[in-house]
Amino acid sequence: MATAVEIEKVEKLFPVFRKLSDTDRSKLYESAQIVALPVGQMLMQQNQHCQFIPLVLEGSLRVYTLSESGREMTLFRTMPGETCLMSIACQIKQHDFPALAQVEEDCRLMMVPAHDYHRILAENPAWKDFIILTLYDHLTDVMETLEAIAFSRTDKRLAEWLLSQMKQQGKTVRTTHESIAIELGTAREVVSRLLGELRNRGAVSLGRGRIHIINANILNQIVDTSY
Repeated sequence: MATAVEIEKVEKLFPVFRKLSDTDRSKLYESAQIVALPVGQMLMQQNQHCQFIPLVLEGSLRVYTLSESGREMTLFRTMPGETCLMSIACQIKQHDFPALAQVEEDCRLMMVPAHDYHRILAENPAWKDFIILTLYDHLTDVMETLEAIAFSRTDKRLAEWLLSQMKQQGKTVRTTHESIAIELGTAREVVSRLLGELRNRGAVSLGRGRIHIINANILNQIVDTSY
């Protein structure tokens, strides 16, 4: 059962819970589990049955798909104050989980048993509104990803990604070619080739597990190129 401190945090992140009746709120907190999971922990495997609905309190989950050749592609991330819509969709359609969900940053999750989810939340109007808004945000993210893959050159998307990471990490971006490939939905070899070209142009220098941005203007020029 969730503690008073945990309940306060849950309701700060998910204010929709305050709109439940006292009885439903009590039942929900009695049955839910608060769990801590480390980076790299798999929350859901492909074709696994969804027994819980996860609500993210801390950290982040990455939901991704895996091709037959072993390439990964990120579908979306679930951050604090969000829930995994794919888990909810699986409950509605009574299907197994169609992708993989992994802890990307150390997580604390509130795991709501599926039967209590259906009994307490699924038909609640306030919760339905929350799901619709969350679905819209995630759908927008997925559409942007698909649009980038379908219509934008990979070198442009790489330059955009490096510039966005520079804002977060500074000029030295800690990452691997494989991780970038996963983010961009392309092959590691493509990323390695494009980074080599950027190095030859003087835009970046490359090291083990890091990329140092030397000249951001070159990256901006690539981003601004329309052809």
